[in-house]
Amino acid sequence: MRFAVRMTLFTMLLLGLAGCYHMVAMPTVATAVVYGPALPIRSLTPPQVARLSRWLKAHDAGWRRPAAAPSSRMTLSMVLREPTGRQSRLDLFESKDGTAMVYFYAPAPALAFERYLSAADVLALLACIAS
Repeated sequence: MRFAVRMTLFTMLLLGLAGCYHMVAMPTVATAVVYGPALPIRSLTPPQVARLSRWLKAHDAGWRRPAAAPSSRMTLSMVLREPTGRQSRLDLFESKDGTAMVYFYAPAPALAFERYLSAADVLALLACIAS
């Protein structure tokens, strides 16, 4: 009996911890517009949209609801439009060490999901949209 209670508690703890992070269904992006404090507003080209879509699909795990407001400066924002016209938004807040928090709103306006990005993830994301 004690074993069953312990296993139940252990299972509930694991499920609770697993519930902190989510997989987010990333959209199929048809068009995207990028802008930011140091960036002019510009539409992405079809190859850039394809690279961005692949990056989004590769980073669909590890999202959670934000616990606090961003503590770093916003680097850029992207408005993503699906073939159906549904719109989402991705905001990147980069830290001085090159890491970042990214916020995803789908469909916009919606509650955000946030995800930590390593410096390598940030560089890969920026490479997707580089001209």
